Amino acid sequence: MFEYHSNAIIVINCGEFMKKKRSSFAGWLWVLSSLVLIIGGLGYYKYNQIKVAIDMAASFPEHYEVVDATYVKVSDHTPTVSVLGSAASPLQSNLSLELSGKVAFVGFQPGEKANAGDLLFQVDISEERARIKSAQARKKHAQSVLQRYQTLLEKKSISQEQYDQAYADLIVVQSEIEVLQATIKQKTIVAPFDGVIGLHDIKLGDYVSANQVLSTFIGDSDKIWVDFSVPQFYPELKISSQIRARNIDYLGTSSFQLATVIAKDTQISDTTRSLRYRAEVSRTLAPYTPNMPLEVLIPISDNKTVYQVPVTSVNQDIYGSYVMKLTALNSEPGAYRAKRASVQVISEINGSKLITEGIHEGEKIATAGAFKLYEGLLVRSKEGTSQQESSLVAAVGE
Repeated sequence: MFEYHSNAIIVINCGEFMKKKRSSFAGWLWVLSSLVLIIGGLGYYKYNQIKVAIDMAASFPEHYEVVDATYVKVSDHTPTVSVLGSAASPLQSNLSLELSGKVAFVGFQPGEKANAGDLLFQVDISEERARIKSAQARKKHAQSVLQRYQTLLEKKSISQEQYDQAYADLIVVQSEIEVLQATIKQKTIVAPFDGVIGLHDIKLGDYVSANQVLSTFIGDSDKIWVDFSVPQFYPELKISSQIRARNIDYLGTSSFQLATVIAKDTQISDTTRSLRYRAEVSRTLAPYTPNMPLEVLIPISDNKTVYQVPVTSVNQDIYGSYVMKLTALNSEPGAYRAKRASVQVISEINGSKLITEGIHEGEKIATAGAFKLYEGLLVRSKEGTSQQESSLVAAVGE
């Protein structure tokens, strides 16, 4: 009895355990099913949201940018190097006296215009004038004596020696007058040509020394000289060759003007190892003030062909310089796709970049606004002003 009862208890306990296990499994299955349904529902809801957003975005027109555009042009480029020069006037003189003395005459104030021969400065010449007056009286007497001796000599009333002495006395007096007149010239300054007198502070009564520079005098001329030196390791410039010069202003915006080389020094400087040159340019094109510092561009090799584009068309990133080419779309007239093109820039001059690689003549590129473009972007363009083909000269390293 006891053994049967024990087995029955074991059987009853096992049945209860299996019943509880089936109930637990069903609960977990119900939980998992509920989670799957919830996640699936949320996923389906999100999918519909994204699909609606995509369909809505597709219904809008493609984003595009509007930029200015131009076509690549070909130009001749002369590699140059920049050197420092200075302006000089072909008619320029330092005013000084050969003899010292007290100033007795000041003819013109600073900045006034004078004509050739006008009296500018003169020191006291009262002594020379008095001596000339005395010498002129003696000259008149000597001439009278010589005329009488001439008559007497013809009558053989005097000797030839007496006549020669009278003639010599006249020559001595005339020479004395000429010496005094030369002394007056050495104490006088006259305008050597038409021009303008520079700054000075000379007043009546001032004592000035011999060879003291009183002022400068700049003459009227339709030309201006450009003096500059070229290091010896650059090719020598030929007479009549052309260079470019501009004044050095604080903004650096002044334009270059063509000048023609008219002379060069006969030897290289032993201190600077440079050869000095002088060029000439029209004053109407380059109204430079004498001694004004100038930037001079000198050619250092033959011309080469380059591509010319506006400065605004070239941008820079970590990969270097680039431009944005505009490729026309056949399906949409007036629309383009932007394409990045790396370029090699060798110089910049007059608002243009000079390029040797990366683009070709006639290609359309973006100019103003090119910085906001990226590869594949839809672009619409405003036609820019075409660049004129010209001969360009640019400084190496710019």
